[in-house]
Amino acid sequence: MSGRAHGLDGLRGLAAFAVLVLHVWMYTGANDPAHDVLVDRALGELRTAVLLFFVLSAYLLASPWIAASRGERAPPDLRRFALRRVARIVPGYALALLGALVLLHGTGHPRDISLGELPLFLLFIPNLDPNTRTMLDPPMWTLHVEVSFYLALPLIGWAIMRLGRRAHVSGPLGLCLALTAVSVGWIAASYAAGWEPEVTWTLPTYLSAFACGIGAAVLAHGRRLGPVAALALMIAGCVAVFLNAAWHSAGDTGTTGVIVADLPGSLGYAAIVAAVALRPTRLLGLAPLRALGAISLGVYLWHMPVLYALQVQDAMPEEFWPALGRVVGPTVLLAIASWLLVERPALRWSARVLRPGVRPRSQSVAEAAQ
Repeated sequence: MSGRAHGLDGLRGLAAFAVLVLHVWMYTGANDPAHDVLVDRALGELRTAVLLFFVLSAYLLASPWIAASRGERAPPDLRRFALRRVARIVPGYALALLGALVLLHGTGHPRDISLGELPLFLLFIPNLDPNTRTMLDPPMWTLHVEVSFYLALPLIGWAIMRLGRRAHVSGPLGLCLALTAVSVGWIAASYAAGWEPEVTWTLPTYLSAFACGIGAAVLAHGRRLGPVAALALMIAGCVAVFLNAAWHSAGDTGTTGVIVADLPGSLGYAAIVAAVALRPTRLLGLAPLRALGAISLGVYLWHMPVLYALQVQDAMPEEFWPALGRVVGPTVLLAIASWLLVERPALRWSARVLRPGVRPRSQSVAEAAQ
């Protein structure tokens, strides 16, 4: 598992850094009237990196239910699942939430919130309120969707086991198609009825991305890929992501683009994740990328509070490259502190609780996600 997990850690780290780059560009180069349109389109499509988070989470977290459906292990213990999810997400999230509040509260920054709105963040539901959606630390919106997926996964996992026992592959894949249909139908209904963003920034809208991750895990389970097949799968995934980006960045995609959304990109990311999981690459397993993967949650959650703090102090450069350097440094330091002082100790604590008397071994972020 270690080689496979290290490659997935590398993917996670790259996704977090891509989001950081996108947001720095949005607050600098994108506002320059003379900016290169092609560069703007390319960097703008880094937004789909959040889909990689969803696909990767679904791939890793659904795998135990897929194995159980094939009689290879007992069904996942829900207590263990819940404790591991809490240990992996809540401490780092809470620290970043507190940090963002300390950095912004009372400064007059437009992303600041009132203390009375804080409970919505603690309950992972600020997306449901127009006064808190995208406030304080905008990237947190994806964690709120992710937590919704955690709550739904035991039911999805139960369906995987029931269907997988009858037909190992076609049954769970049928479920993935059904989940995707629900997601596309939800988007179509929201578009036709003009629903408010507070309704659409929720799990049903992004359920297709999670379904792609589950489908990739179903197809990859128990399989091996040779180097040529793995490379072909990786290239196909990259092409799908690129075509999705080209399609959406070109301009108005019409009703089809709204309803289909980024489904082609999610399918592409699913292929990439499966290729890396089945045939680990040395590049993604390099120590710097593994380290970036370890601190990816902190990078993802801290870069916007850092950017906003620079704005408040009038220390945010207007040019992209100087701004990127000024944001990356503090963000990485805060992310390292979060990993060493909060996230990793929480994971080790959960391991001790779940396996009393057993000293927890060092593990990758991808392994900790399971």
